[in-house]
Amino acid sequence: MAEAKKIGELLKEAGLIDDFQIQSALSHQRNWGGKMGAILIEMEFIREEDLARVIAEKLHIPYINLFEPEIPEAVLKTVKADVAKKYHVVPVKKEAGALILAMMDPLDIEAIDGIRFATGLNIKPSLALDSEIRDAIKKYYDHEEVVRKQTKTLFHQKTLSPGKMEIIRGSDLIAEKGGEPEAASQHLSKDDSELQTLMDARVRLDALVSVLIEKKMITREELTSMIYQKKMGL
Repeated sequence: MAEAKKIGELLKEAGLIDDFQIQSALSHQRNWGGKMGAILIEMEFIREEDLARVIAEKLHIPYINLFEPEIPEAVLKTVKADVAKKYHVVPVKKEAGALILAMMDPLDIEAIDGIRFATGLNIKPSLALDSEIRDAIKKYYDHEEVVRKQTKTLFHQKTLSPGKMEIIRGSDLIAEKGGEPEAASQHLSKDDSELQTLMDARVRLDALVSVLIEKKMITREELTSMIYQKKMGL
């Protein structure tokens, strides 16, 4: 749980989430499992690119491109498919007895130790978006065709000095073009507003369900049964 609290603290310091959201996500994790970062994204408390930006800035961990250039087959073979899927990681490069490993959560000590044990190599965590890792696993391990749009990731590199990289958000790019990020939100269509309302309601419902289970007012089995009966019209 220390890893979860550390992620939460980083995001809170950055002003992206508050105590209630942290506790809701921790409650969800205790009841349903999963990684803290992924849970915060799933509950729509943060965007995945914001999570990655904070980790990159606070921990000085480099962001890495998983698709250009393509990862060599010899490197991929250092981590078996089932292990990569278990820990949600992708090996990127071997150098001097170490393995550069793309991770959504470079603070995941369990994953780092697991890959170190499986490969016998020292691990150097690097950063990639959750969606990028999923696509990379499909491409390299499942040999599925993956079509990625260049605009899908909101990270761009600017050359500063050797070995350094600046992380820029999509909102920063809008500002560079003379637009205001806030202006876009002022012109939401009716459909967009209704969708946002539904998303907010779902987040509140997720948090409420997690608290109810945490307080032992309902079990996961009872909840699953109720959902099934509702779907079946029973």
